[in-house]
Amino acid sequence: MNQLFPLLHLEEVGAGGLFDFGATLPLLALQFVILTVVLNGLLYDPLLNTINDRNDYIVNNLSEASSLIKEASSITEKYELDLQSAKKQIQLDIIKSQKKTKRSLGLRITKFTTNM
Repeated sequence: MNQLFPLLHLEEVGAGGLFDFGATLPLLALQFVILTVVLNGLLYDPLLNTINDRNDYIVNNLSEASSLIKEASSITEKYELDLQSAKKQIQLDIIKSQKKTKRSLGLRITKFTTNM
């Protein structure tokens, strides 16, 4: 019967049983600390530096873009004002030339009618 169920014949564990850690727990804690330091030095710090550099690059580009947008809007506003004043001046010139043309045409018509 003992041959059929070999797992039933387990030897009794020594003193402490499940909680007999010995030197294993401090070694595992030391291994965890060493791996944490190594991973921080080799992986996490360079990765965080790269992410921070990327964020700085993005912030700089955004601030530069916003300043360029402000400058472009001020230039656009200036040119719109210049365009409005130029349109007004052109309209005045057109009105003046129409008046001159009407006067000269009126004079020609009066000369032509008086000569007939």
